[in-house]
Amino acid sequence: MKNELSTLDGGFFDPLFDFFTPDVVRDSHVARGLEMRTDVKENEQAYELDVDLPGIRKEDISLTLDDGYLTIKAKADRSLKEGEKKNFVHRERFSGVSSRSYYLGNVEEDKIEATFADGVLHINVPKKVEQPVQNGRRIAIK
Repeated sequence: MKNELSTLDGGFFDPLFDFFTPDVVRDSHVARGLEMRTDVKENEQAYELDVDLPGIRKEDISLTLDDGYLTIKAKADRSLKEGEKKNFVHRERFSGVSSRSYYLGNVEEDKIEATFADGVLHINVPKKVEQPVQNGRRIAIK
């Protein structure tokens, strides 16, 4: 059975964006927005996601779960303050809202936990315990 957190050629991916978008577009500063570099680990009980969100405040992050998809949204406000000079020669720091979604599949949705410290969002996603199928069970006749 395929891992619920989908993989393609052994690497974790965002289902539509990473699969259908050419590298040149994904790697441009315009398309990237706020990068959410993610490590996904798996053990027998859970999946663990560590998402880098440097410079983001905890209150500017939201997690939602809808139809099996976990979506992380983060707001980066790096706009200029009133009276600040605007004469940039080059600027790459992102301002705005960025999101990333992961398909979770067969997990304990009500037991997902998240913590945020030092610019890293840690999400623990417990797997659903599969009940073994009972073969050869007797059925009483009434």
